Amino acid sequence: MKLRPYQEEAIESIREANARGIRRSLVALPTGSGKTVVFSHLIRQRGGTALILAHRDELLQQAADKLSTVAPELAMSMGFVKGPQDDTHAPVVVASVQTLARRARLARLPREFETVVVDEAHHAAADSYRRILDHVAGSPLITGFTATPERSDKRRLANVFEEVVYAKSIEEMIRAGYLCNLQGIRVGIDLDLREVKQSRGDFQAEDLGQALSRSGAVADVLDAYRDHASERKAIIFCPTVALAHEMAETFRSAGIAAGSVDGRTPLDERRATLAALGTGELRVVANVGVLTEGFDEPSVDCVVMAAPTRSRVKYVQIVGRGLRLHPGKADCLVLDVAGVSDTLSIQSLPALFDLQAPPKPKETVTEALDRELADEEERAAEQAKRDASERRRARKRPIAFFSRERLHWLRVGERWVLSAGEGELLVLDKVAEKATSWRVLLVGESNAKIVARGLDLGYAQGAAEEAVRERGITYLVDREAPWRATRVAPESARSAAGPDTRIEKCRHTRTFSVRV
Repeated sequence: MKLRPYQEEAIESIREANARGIRRSLVALPTGSGKTVVFSHLIRQRGGTALILAHRDELLQQAADKLSTVAPELAMSMGFVKGPQDDTHAPVVVASVQTLARRARLARLPREFETVVVDEAHHAAADSYRRILDHVAGSPLITGFTATPERSDKRRLANVFEEVVYAKSIEEMIRAGYLCNLQGIRVGIDLDLREVKQSRGDFQAEDLGQALSRSGAVADVLDAYRDHASERKAIIFCPTVALAHEMAETFRSAGIAAGSVDGRTPLDERRATLAALGTGELRVVANVGVLTEGFDEPSVDCVVMAAPTRSRVKYVQIVGRGLRLHPGKADCLVLDVAGVSDTLSIQSLPALFDLQAPPKPKETVTEALDRELADEEERAAEQAKRDASERRRARKRPIAFFSRERLHWLRVGERWVLSAGEGELLVLDKVAEKATSWRVLLVGESNAKIVARGLDLGYAQGAAEEAVRERGITYLVDREAPWRATRVAPESARSAAGPDTRIEKCRHTRTFSVRV
């Protein structure tokens, strides 16, 4: 089985990181991109003993099948640890986490393998995984593979893995042609999800299932399927067993071949139901927590999210069930069941891809992304034109450094006066003995204080204006401020001019002349 370019890159990234001393690495690849193929080649290339950890029977079987295909020579040396099987000393051990985490089983497992692989590694922060990984901590390489390098329960994967050494997004894989494109439609229901109980940051399954059933969501999902996906093969994700069976029964009553599976469904019956979906004998299968991980049926081209969630991890895993390529499959349609309130950060296709709005009818997510990017670039170009036009106009206007032109000074004889608030004035006063030397006075009703002296007029003006700004009264020095229209009282002008100054009011103006 020939590796794809990105799969080769992933293996090379693991090697390079290991050479740098990274013994616990994490690889993030979307569902359907061949994570099992990657770690099967990794085990074959490294040689020596290997341990593969997974938490579902389907994942264990997939790992064994892929490894046998990639490295037939390892098939005879492969052993299982699950249920009654206890091949802990096989050269290649494929183990159920639930079984191996038991102390008696773990005690019989070697403490070191050349390669340890953790499938669906976003679970690796759980106690059962940690117990096993601590047991084999002496292994030279422990590598995790997941589509979602994050957890919903706030336990940190960084406590298990040292570095994400390689990652590809769903969008990247779609654009490269390795995964099918997606369409999305919101299915509105008569339910306010704010009224549903929450636990650990997400909706409580039992309460959500009952609320969905009472709201008539089952009929809404059926209508949406018939309106938008009647020619598609669908899997429905439900929060409770009761709702999954209700979904299947409602679809069957409408003449649509449907089945349901859950954790209590006998394994043989579950396999038969999923096989019937694969052949097309069934068009719809409703489930509860069974097909979220480890389910591989490429012909599925419709995913119905009838279990609204706030968990990005869960949502990505569910959407991933429809991403695999299949002959004749153009894309996968995601039907998102959503309540009347959008205030709870419910996961959806637009949220997953950071779309500003839902895709238009018949529009794929990559088409929507491209359209929004083009719209954004067009808006940026228009803004650039407006900015350029404004710059051209600005070049024709006088430049006002530091907004000094907005300050309103009143000339009184040879002096300049600026309001300083609180009944005080700032006065620029020319020193008589030196015509180019000015001082700044802060003049009150009964006293005057020298703020600065020995300055040229421009510097004196700046010193006075800075004093005003420090007082936080810029509204008084703004040319547009209301006080600008206020007439200066003769008493204030006389105080500013000094005791030896005679002030005369001009007949036809509101200005005052000052004579010393």
